[in-house]
Amino acid sequence: MAELDEKVSDFHVRLGRLEDVVYKKKTPSKDSWIEDLFEFILTSVALYLCYLGFGLPNHYYQYLFSLLIVLCLYHRKTFPLPASWSEYLLLFFNIVLISILLKLIIGGGEPKPFSWLSYPTLEGGVTSFKLSWQKATATDWELPLTLIQSFFLIITLFGTMIGFTLLAGLTSFILVIFAIPSLIEFNWTWAMPGMICAIASIYLQMQTYEDS
Repeated sequence: MAELDEKVSDFHVRLGRLEDVVYKKKTPSKDSWIEDLFEFILTSVALYLCYLGFGLPNHYYQYLFSLLIVLCLYHRKTFPLPASWSEYLLLFFNIVLISILLKLIIGGGEPKPFSWLSYPTLEGGVTSFKLSWQKATATDWELPLTLIQSFFLIITLFGTMIGFTLLAGLTSFILVIFAIPSLIEFNWTWAMPGMICAIASIYLQMQTYEDS
């Protein structure tokens, strides 16, 4: 009986240690001024390269989604809250940078998917005729691609937010398919290094935590 009581007591001690590990409070670590300066320079370089590669945003939806994404990152404390004018300027750079990067998936404009559609017609008499091609009425139909892309982006963000990875993965794949026609218009000589710098900048800005 005494041996059983000893084992139960030891179990409670181990359980208490496990709770201490699980519920140990973590505090955000503070970057040094050198790290802050490097993040600022890297974000500025990424912004410039992305501007050369993608150009300026071509729809206000890109600014709207970018503002929403960046504010969520700061609200969730993924990025540390700004405490100085340089950090507020970095926040602005992040909004502009992400709005440019969003051109990859939204901002396709109003393309005419049936502009190629035409039908043959015969002109002239029985002995003398000429075959010509006339454009169909459908050639003037426009597809609101930006609106469709924005809808799928909302579904993707919603699926990510609720943890529905299957929905988010499917809609993000559809977004990529819709974006393919506009990808060829970008200057990839500058766009690719701009994307790499942007990813590195976002990673470095992500807040790290340490045990207190």
